[in-house]
Amino acid sequence: MPDLIHDKKGATTVEFALVGMLFLTALLFTMVVAEVLYFGQKLDYATEQASRNILIGTSQQKQQSNPANPATLASFTQELCGYLPAAMSCSDVIVNLYKVPAANPGYYAYVKTDMSGLALPPLTPGSGQFALGSQGDYQYLQVIYPVTLLPAFMTSWLDTNATYKGKAAYLVISTAAFRVEQF
Repeated sequence: MPDLIHDKKGATTVEFALVGMLFLTALLFTMVVAEVLYFGQKLDYATEQASRNILIGTSQQKQQSNPANPATLASFTQELCGYLPAAMSCSDVIVNLYKVPAANPGYYAYVKTDMSGLALPPLTPGSGQFALGSQGDYQYLQVIYPVTLLPAFMTSWLDTNATYKGKAAYLVISTAAFRVEQF
């Protein structure tokens, strides 16, 4: 029987088998994080563009020029989705547009009571709030996109365990707070 301890014929294969899985896991995790960052950047851009339409009065003027077809959450979401890439499903985008109250609590109405982050609405697309402000009103736009492509263990590495449609999800959140200009 040959001396198996000193045999070097399969050493490279064994080394690759040991290290290869870790390398592939690191590569996969890097690609997943890149995807989440890409989605975050695109969601920020879409939120900025959609909020600008409210800020300068474009959305309000559309509503005033056509009172038979008022602005709704669905129409605003479709407008926002026009700025998103095809890789992001519009049916999963959760949009809330609030009119910030002038009295207490003001913006703090949208922050968790322990001040640890933003208060999140229920993760149900199409059920958000939509309050289109008029001149001089303060508005708070919150857009959420749940990323469900990640395995559950990776989702828990990135964020607390949120679930969306029964799957573990990482929530990409973009917000804008602004005052509607005098249009």
